[in-house]
Amino acid sequence: MTGMTRSAPRPITGRTVLIWAVSFFGVIVAVNLSFVYFALDSWPGLTTQKAYEEGLAYNKTLEGAARQDAMGWRSHVGLGAATPKGTRVLSLTMTGPHGPLAGLAAKVRLSRPLGEGLAFETTLTEDRPGLYAALVRLPALGRWTVDVTAGAADGRTYRMLHEIQAGGVK
Repeated sequence: MTGMTRSAPRPITGRTVLIWAVSFFGVIVAVNLSFVYFALDSWPGLTTQKAYEEGLAYNKTLEGAARQDAMGWRSHVGLGAATPKGTRVLSLTMTGPHGPLAGLAAKVRLSRPLGEGLAFETTLTEDRPGLYAALVRLPALGRWTVDVTAGAADGRTYRMLHEIQAGGVK
C-alpha cells in the first residue's frame, strides 16, 4: 500500500455558511428579477381605458349575448388575396336559423390585437343574400381583429369578433 494521506475535511465556518447562503439567495433573486423583466417587457399594457365601467356593465353584456344567441345568427369572415394595388376583398357571410340573412346593414371595424393606430372601419355592401363584402387596404400584415356589427330593419343587432390573418403563416 502506498502512503496516501487523506487531507482533513475543511471545517465549516461562519464565513463558509455566509458565502453559501448569500450565493443561494443571490441566484433566486437573479432568476426572479429576470422573470419580472421579461414579464414587464412583453406586456402591452392596459387593453381598455374604461375597465371599471365595463366591469359594472358586465351583466348587461351577458344579457345581450344571451339575446343574440337566441336569434340564431352566425357569421363568418374571410379575407381574399391581395391585388397588385394592395387591396383585398373582405367578405362576411351571415346566416340565420332558416338560411342566409338578407337586407342587413353591415359594417366592420378592423384593428390589430397589439399596437395602436392601425384601426379603421368600413361598411359592407350586400353582394347576394347573406354575403356582404368590401374592398380594404390593410396597412400591415399579420393578425387582425374584425368587429362585425350587423343590423336588421326590425331593430335587431348582431355583433361578433373574428380574427383574420393577412399574409403568410409561419
